Amino acid sequence: MASCILGSNFQHCHGLLFFHNEGTEDGELISPCKCAGGQKFVHLKCLRQWQRMVLVTQPTHPAFYDRDLRHQTCNVCKSEFTCAPPTRHELMASFTGPEIAALIDVGCVIASHEAFSTELERSLATMPPMLRHSSSYEHWIRGAFLITQVEPDEGKLTIRIDSEGMLQRVCAKMDGSLSLTLQGRRWRVAAREELEGVQADALANGFADLKAPCTVVLESDEPENCGNDHVVAVNLTRPLDSPPDRGLVERAMREICKKYRKASSVEITHFIGGPCQEEELMCCVVLGGGGCGWTVLKDLAQAIELAFSRAAKRLDAEGDIHGGQTVRLKGLQGAAHLNGEIGLALRFNADSGRWLVRLRNGEGKQLRPANLEGLDGSDGRVFAVWGDARWSRAQLLGEIAKGDWGLCRANIGDLTSGPTERWPATRGRLAFAPITEMTESYMSEAQREMNAARQTLQMHAEPQEIEDEPAREDTTSTAPGTASDQDMACQPLPSQE
Repeated sequence: MASCILGSNFQHCHGLLFFHNEGTEDGELISPCKCAGGQKFVHLKCLRQWQRMVLVTQPTHPAFYDRDLRHQTCNVCKSEFTCAPPTRHELMASFTGPEIAALIDVGCVIASHEAFSTELERSLATMPPMLRHSSSYEHWIRGAFLITQVEPDEGKLTIRIDSEGMLQRVCAKMDGSLSLTLQGRRWRVAAREELEGVQADALANGFADLKAPCTVVLESDEPENCGNDHVVAVNLTRPLDSPPDRGLVERAMREICKKYRKASSVEITHFIGGPCQEEELMCCVVLGGGGCGWTVLKDLAQAIELAFSRAAKRLDAEGDIHGGQTVRLKGLQGAAHLNGEIGLALRFNADSGRWLVRLRNGEGKQLRPANLEGLDGSDGRVFAVWGDARWSRAQLLGEIAKGDWGLCRANIGDLTSGPTERWPATRGRLAFAPITEMTESYMSEAQREMNAARQTLQMHAEPQEIEDEPAREDTTSTAPGTASDQDMACQPLPSQE
């Protein structure tokens, strides 16, 4: 009868070592490779668990992924498994659960755990001053990041080659089929840019004839996978005293003031949004309007114009309230429990004579101007964000799976409160991943138990039944842009066609 070999507190199945909970069902046995005899069968559950454990030994940053053969190849007979392994995204989502995975969406907030922030602060304190900024730790400590973009990956990577030396390095990474592995994915040279129109059988010669400067376009050999989606978020807890490019701000303001002289009163608050391209204006957040209560734009001049338009008074019936202004509810009789609540005035409905107000809990209320006390933002507000944070969807799921980051839906309180109040306001709202193999405390304890179990197994098993995994460098990281992946934290996303 086909079966796995079980130990008292661990499971040795098909040359794979797992901890085994007594009394649990292990599911079907399959023959996924060319092994024979007692090594032929493995539980599908065991194989998937092995692939999960392989995954947690790798860093979460795509720049450090590699195509670990243990994912796809039998430890014993070295043949490829007949059942394809789950994608990295599928495995990461299995660590966080579908509810948390669904929160990686525009309009949600990513915030760091208090314990994680404290740990980074201790690490910063031991660093030489010159290294503190390059570590990017300051971006993550008590950070609250608003997700502004989630863009599908198109499976194309554009490489601008500026020198012959760079061209030679790219050529050296290519195999005979003009393919290479980059960020854990297989890419092949496409007949695009300088190679446009070159037939497939002539592509190798065309590539060999390229001279720098040139542009090479790579296409992914892998099927489309939402785990490669590009996620962009901006930190709204770190205001700047002055913008990195004052000239850009002045030009934008002059442009709009030519059309609307009073637009100069629009309040612009500048933030450092993350470690990627800190000197570049990445987006602008304008309060007010419909929907969630804010709009994200790329162009600063357009953002100033929109903020001014929303704040402009058009009717006397609007009272002293302006679109995009923070308001406090007052004088309500039928809903007295709402008095004192903070909200955001979105727009005025002339037919009903009431303001549409979005509350911090997400509810919308239509209220008379007499029931509103105007607070900040009467002239219009723009948050200008310089730099941002970027992940692939699978990478971000991996960071969340470690337990150092949580997710929640954003509300207008995340924007109307002060910068120092935004991170504390996420307490009690954040959803954190459950304890799994990806959780760092779990991994440390599991490693100790695994080592002890492995020693016991080696004492009792035949030599050919056990093949140790190759030693791997400790690549565990604790935050986007920290530990093993810190050197790549500020790398921009691949250019898109």
